[in-house]
Amino acid sequence: MINNRNTMVLVLLIIIFPFILLSQEEIEMNLVDQFHFEYPSTIIGLTYDGEYIWMSDITADSLIAIDMITGEKVYGFPFPLDPDIYGLTFDGENFWASASRFYLYKISHEDGSIITSFQIPYPMASNARITELTWHNDILYCMNTSGYSSVIVGVDVETITCVDTIGTAMCSTPTGLTFMNGYFWLNDYGEFKIRKVNPDTWQYEGWFPHYNLCYGNVGITNDGEYMYCSDNFRNVYKYEIIENSAIDENNIDTLEYPIQIRTYPNPFNPTTTISFSIQEGSKIDLSVYNIKGQKIKTLANNEFIKGSHSIVWNGVDEFGKNVSSGVYLYKLNVNGKNEAMKKCLLLK
Repeated sequence: MINNRNTMVLVLLIIIFPFILLSQEEIEMNLVDQFHFEYPSTIIGLTYDGEYIWMSDITADSLIAIDMITGEKVYGFPFPLDPDIYGLTFDGENFWASASRFYLYKISHEDGSIITSFQIPYPMASNARITELTWHNDILYCMNTSGYSSVIVGVDVETITCVDTIGTAMCSTPTGLTFMNGYFWLNDYGEFKIRKVNPDTWQYEGWFPHYNLCYGNVGITNDGEYMYCSDNFRNVYKYEIIENSAIDENNIDTLEYPIQIRTYPNPFNPTTTISFSIQEGSKIDLSVYNIKGQKIKTLANNEFIKGSHSIVWNGVDEFGKNVSSGVYLYKLNVNGKNEAMKKCLLLK
């Protein structure tokens, strides 16, 4: 019996261990930039509004907009709440904040006033806190933490109902939360790692090291291309994630000639114009994808003559339904092999 049991354990380890290693693979990334701020002693909430990175400065009790190029403060306004703001996210029009154990607050992007507030409709322990927030597909995702137990709860803010629950991949000390490239990302400050969490399996499928100046709450956000993470010593780090694109922009076929493609405006609402130039008559396929790599809309699939062309996308899918705020990828395929792809941001 003992030999059979040991054999079974050995077989299970042989089968499972490679998958464990795969799921914990270190993700390649580049540290693109680092911003240091003199005024906030602790940076917690971070979010991106399509133009600026916003941070919650709990020392000065204010929300601050930061220029993404220079790292300088642009403007801000005082907290509209007595408690400190910990979680912060942007829904395309206004901010959402968590500042107490059970309540969420919708805050005006224009002047910082409270638009509405409500208690999260999720059963929580008496010592639970809503620490982190992120916005994805018109759903507000909240990190609910009680002691060493955490869960990500999706809330429909229109109906004030819980519509999704996602585990934190056995992370006992998660801080920071953002959604990028089809995954949730959170900071495990117990291990100094930014973890990539699969929303379907609840498992983490990779990580990259964050600085060990993170011993508590930090903020994480992204602009669709780069990820921004704070630490506990007035720094924000700008990361480029090399691995993990739902549609890998680094594996595009070598072009026989360069394809020029751009969109304007970007960010946009509700329409944007995608322009491209080809050097000879070609069969063109121009399509829009969501960040998971799912095709949303075919904009063109026919022959085009040599020269410059423009096509308008009005933010609807193949069925004429308006798509939600978020990052989308538009891909140009020329003669079935030459491709070019870029990102655009829809803000409603």
